[in-house]
Amino acid sequence: MKKKLLAAVLAAAMVASTGCVVMAADGDTDYDVENREYKDVTITLHTRWDAADITGTLYQNIVDGFMKKYPGIKVESINIPTESEWLNSESVLMADKSSMPNIIVEYGGSRVAGYVQEDLIVDMDPYYEQYPEWKERFNSIGDGMTDYTAYGVEGTYGVPWSAYEVMLFYNEDILNENGIDPASLKSWDDLMDACAKLKENGVQPFEMGEKDDYRFGHLHSVLNYKTYGCEIAEKLGSREISYDGEEEKKIYDMIKDAVDKGYLGTNLLGNDDGQERSIFNTGGCAFITMGTWFCAEDHDALELFDSQKVHAIRFPYVDEKYEFHDMGGGNEAYYIVDTGDADEVAASVLFMKYMTSEDVVNTFYEGYPAPMSVNVTTEAGDYLTAEANEIIAGTKEVRGDIENYDSATHMINTVRQALQGIAMGHSSEEVGKTITDLIAEYE
Repeated sequence: MKKKLLAAVLAAAMVASTGCVVMAADGDTDYDVENREYKDVTITLHTRWDAADITGTLYQNIVDGFMKKYPGIKVESINIPTESEWLNSESVLMADKSSMPNIIVEYGGSRVAGYVQEDLIVDMDPYYEQYPEWKERFNSIGDGMTDYTAYGVEGTYGVPWSAYEVMLFYNEDILNENGIDPASLKSWDDLMDACAKLKENGVQPFEMGEKDDYRFGHLHSVLNYKTYGCEIAEKLGSREISYDGEEEKKIYDMIKDAVDKGYLGTNLLGNDDGQERSIFNTGGCAFITMGTWFCAEDHDALELFDSQKVHAIRFPYVDEKYEFHDMGGGNEAYYIVDTGDADEVAASVLFMKYMTSEDVVNTFYEGYPAPMSVNVTTEAGDYLTAEANEIIAGTKEVRGDIENYDSATHMINTVRQALQGIAMGHSSEEVGKTITDLIAEYE
């Protein structure tokens, strides 16, 4: 309870700093946002944008370009890069009509479904009907983040943006020097055998940065999909399968076994994901498992990438039936919040229309060539992006973070924090009990 209160206080402070004021609705239902007059309209974005990241400047350029084109609209951002803090902030802001941002970045799933069911998110269908060419800007990768019919709601909610798939990246030189053929790494057992060989030869297989708890979170999700198929997400979310049941303990034990043998890292809770990438990028370990955003990061002047020694392969399966079931799909979508102010809603739609326009998307992709849910028409990208896109093309079914399919919005933090216990020596029984005890506490 104290943690919840602290999160609320911090979030309230952030809201106060934005100066955003929510006004009453005027009943306007004109969906032609391009030909509307905007005067002194302020919209607020709640995002995970990180000024220190390669994408930080790209996102800011979008905001600056929009405000230059539409001087009657001011765009303010609440940028919280740390995922757990961002989620806590969002839940607090969205709980009170007076503090709601105009646009939120989200992953889809049950959290957004809850907002949609509460009529807090704008249905985009009337705007896509107004601008049919805008609807054609999107490919099918992000459909899962905008369709909430499974939750009993018709319409299209959200504007898809990025896409991804979790893959296994390897250092070609290290594998060659240790007699490991990457083409042989089809199953999880194959990968564990390779890790054993590397360890015997004094080479570190992985250096996961579990200080950022999404690292085991992603590993947990992808191992579930590779073991039971993507439908496991809905089964866990509906409690048909329990987090302390035999199915999930099998997943925890796979991670624990790799941890206990030293395969996943030598300083799991001391390194964050940035340090993890740095170690891999400079030849300090053989593998890294990461979303395909890794392809688009700034690898300038890194010899491994300049010499094309880093490659991507599909994450290994546990059950061969699910070889082509993967963690991925739409990565982020932008959801327009119905604050009750027609000018703010219209300006927010206009911002998203601008952000997903061809020139803006192409410019963003040229600076950060990762998979997109918006169609790209530029030839930007490199060999690693091409490898990743070829793998994605063969994927049969995907899901995102497994916790996003749960009706309880706390689950992504609950599961990830419990998984950190594996790095502290916790058993699979203890991990499962931690999760189910917290579920009971919230319910």
